[in-house]
Order: sequence, then C-alpha cells, then structure tokens
Amino acid sequence: MDTARITPATPVITPVPPARPPLLASHPEMSGAHVYLFGLLAGLVTGVDFIAGAMIGIAGSHIRGGVHASPEEYLWAISGYAAAAVIANLIIGRIAHRISYRSYTLASLALFALGAVACAMSGNIDQLVAARIVQGLGGGGLFTAARVIVQLVSQPRERLALFWGFGIGANGLMALAPWVSAELVMRDGWNSVFLLQAAIAAALLPLVYFIYPRRANPPPDRTMGHLDWPAMLAFGFGTLLLLHGLQDLRYLRPGGVAGLLPWMLAGAAVVLFIAVRLHRHPDPWLDVRRLGSRRYLVGLAFYGLFYLINGGWSFLMASFLQEGMGFDFSTTGLLMTLGGGITLAATVVHTWQFPRVFGKRRVIACGFAVLAIAALWLSHMAMPGASVTVLLPAILLQGSTFVLIMVQVASMTYSDFDGADFAHAYQLKNILRELAGALGLGITSLLLQDVKAEARTDLIGRFDHATVAGMLPDPPSPAMLAQWSAEIDRQAALIASDHLFVGIALLAMAAGAVALTQRAMR
Repeated sequence: MDTARITPATPVITPVPPARPPLLASHPEMSGAHVYLFGLLAGLVTGVDFIAGAMIGIAGSHIRGGVHASPEEYLWAISGYAAAAVIANLIIGRIAHRISYRSYTLASLALFALGAVACAMSGNIDQLVAARIVQGLGGGGLFTAARVIVQLVSQPRERLALFWGFGIGANGLMALAPWVSAELVMRDGWNSVFLLQAAIAAALLPLVYFIYPRRANPPPDRTMGHLDWPAMLAFGFGTLLLLHGLQDLRYLRPGGVAGLLPWMLAGAAVVLFIAVRLHRHPDPWLDVRRLGSRRYLVGLAFYGLFYLINGGWSFLMASFLQEGMGFDFSTTGLLMTLGGGITLAATVVHTWQFPRVFGKRRVIACGFAVLAIAALWLSHMAMPGASVTVLLPAILLQGSTFVLIMVQVASMTYSDFDGADFAHAYQLKNILRELAGALGLGITSLLLQDVKAEARTDLIGRFDHATVAGMLPDPPSPAMLAQWSAEIDRQAALIASDHLFVGIALLAMAAGAVALTQRAMR
C-alpha cells in the first residue's frame, strides 16, 4: 500500500514588533510612566517656591497681625526671602556641579521645610524675617534646579513629555494655594500656612530621592564659573538695601528724596562693586558675555515685567476682595483659586497644541491686552454690592495671562543657548523673578496703604459738624460712629483698588504695544 509522503510543516515566523524607543534616550531605564511622573514631580518642586511667595501675600494681613508688624516691617519678610533666593540662585551652579542637581534639590527641600517651621514658630517680625531668609536659601533655587535638570536629561524632541507634568505640577500647586491658605488661616491660624509649606516640602523629599534620575550632572566641559563669595554676599546685601528703599514711597513727594537717597546710593555702590569684580574675575559665576542674545535679553525684560505685575496682583486682589468688597477670607481664597484653575487648564491646552502656536509677539500682546481688560473690569466694578458673578469673569481672564504672556516668552527666550549656557541663563532669569516679584508685592502693599490713607482722610473731612447735624437730629451714637468708620475704611479700600487697577491696565497696554514692535520675539 502506498503511503503518503509526509513533509514537515513550514514554521510560521511571527514578526517581533520593534522595541518602543524610550521617552528619554539618556535614561532608557526609565519607563514611560516614570518619565511622566518625573516631569510632574519637577513641577511640584517648582511649585514649592511659587507658593512660598504667594501664600505670604494672600495671607499677609493675618500674618502681619500674628507677628504684630506694620506694613513697612512686613516688607522685610518679603525682601528677606527674595535676597536669600538671589544668593541661592548664585551658588546653585557651583554646588550642583559638585553634588548634582538631584542632591541639591534634596538639600534645598530640607532647608526650606526647616525655614517654614521656624516661620510658623515666630513670635515677632524679627524672628519671621530670619526664618524667611532660611526658607529663601532653601526654596529660592528650586525652580532653577527643576528646570535645568529637565534640560540636562532630555533632548528637545523629548521635552514635551516632561512639560505635561511640569506645568500641571507647578500651576496646580499654585492654583490650590489661595483657597487652602484661606481655609487653614480661618480654622487653625496664620501659623498653619507655613506648617503646610513645610509638610509639602517634606512629602516631596522621598519622592525626589526615588523618582529623580540619578545621572543628571552639568556638562563637564563648561561649568558655571568659580564662586566669588565677596561678590555673592554683596549681591544679596545689595538686594536687601534696594528692596528696603521701597519701604518709604515718599519719593513720590518733594520732601521724601533725602530719606531715600542713602539707600539708593548704597545699593548703587554695591552694584558697581559687583560689576568690577565680575569684569576682573577670570571665571565668574555670572558671565554676561554668554548671555548676549538679543532674544534672551528681550525675553528677560518681559519676564521681569510680568513677575512685577503678578507679584502685586495677588496682594491687590486679596485686599480688594476682603477690605473693599467685604468678602470673607474663604470666598477670597476660592475666587483666586478659580483664577489659578484657569491658568492650569490653559497650560494643559497650550502643551497639547504647542506645535500650532505661532506669532508669539502677537500672542504676548494679546495677553497684555487681556490683562488690561481684566484690570479695567475690576476697576469699574470696585463699588459696594458687586457680586461674585460680576467679578468672576475678570478673575478668570487674568488667570489666562500666564500662558498668553509668560509661557510664550519662555518658549522662545532660551532657543539660542546650549545645555551649559541654558543653566547660566536660567540662573539669571530666576534672580530677576525673585526680585521682580518681591518688588511688585512691596510696591503694591505700600501704594495701597498710601492711597487708602489719603482717601480715608478725604472721606472723613466730609463729615463735618454741619453735615452730621443736617443728617441727624440727635448726635450720633458710638455704634453709629463705628459703623460709619467701617464704611469709610471700605470706601477707601475701593478707591485705592480702583486706582491701582487702572495703573496696572495702563502698564499692560504699554507693554503690549512694545511687544508688537519686538522682532526678536518670533
């Protein structure tokens, strides 16, 4: 019987799909989830520095009362953090070159938490200022460290994956700060604001230790320069002198120049000393010859202007909503958090549509126009009885300006720099951010106080004996006088807020016009 010849079956070869390339070529051991989590964590670390400035502005009146400080004295707590942050940004390059940006971040978070606890335990303004200096030394360099480490571990095409989490972390923490601050202060007192900051920094410590990439050192061929301690300390001291000069705004009047002149001369002398030392030093920590890009310098100017306005806006809004409109602290915090929520949502949309964003100078000019509209809206509504519904659109509009202005400036400012010079440029940018934010908050605080005092004096002058006698047949009771005094204070706060909102609108319109003329902003 014939038997069929059996041939072996041909094996079926299933093609193996090519391995998916890692999101970070320099760190193939990091999974996709790990990379996105790293970006989010870098944003949260940045947010720690952000909320340190925001919370002390939002809860400023409560903190001032807790340490029994006048507005002029309280400005030292703001300028002290800014001066310490300047020093932190000056030394970060040298320290990170020795121990890595990851180790620097860990040490800074620990120092920030220690300073925040000391702030919470402060019994007077001197103790608060000293604690804020410690906090600034820890928190002032966190933004620079987080942004530079993102730059070091990624290529340009890889950074979008990191920016998703970075924007959500930084802006999300910033958005929650007003509402959380209000709830904590109302329930547990002003100290709880600093205790929360310490808790956030402490919670991030183990996350940074386990999630941050361990190989993220500066390029070995180009360091940040040798640290010049005399110039560094002089820069920090000069910052204190210049910001302290803002405590006395009598230079707006003819007789006030003499009291302010010594501070300004001392600050100018310090700046001159630093310039000479940097010029003679063979390897300075801040070499402006590396940062001569016109695009960068224009971007730096708009950075400073935005943070100047933003530093004053949070303080002005808190005063306007509470003292002028009569909202409680919780409602004020909630409204400001809603504005921060718009910032967060706009950041997500911008990251999603980033390749399609074009015409940056037109977008920046549009952002300043939106800011001017929001400020004029609030100025127009600065009257008793205005509801939350009427004020909310302006608050939400202002929340979108962070993406329209600051993010646009950031996306084009550093395109002319390589990895080493990027770190150098970001150092200088964050020094300017700290100074501009403190400057804006301090000027707004003192201008608001000055205009309110003048408005109150003018309103009280209208209540002479003849006017009161014509209004009431009998002399007013103590309760009625107290009610009138409270209403006068409220009207004065509204008048002062109206003037400052108009000033912000005029400044924003001028900045928008300048942005349209800048060919470097493309």
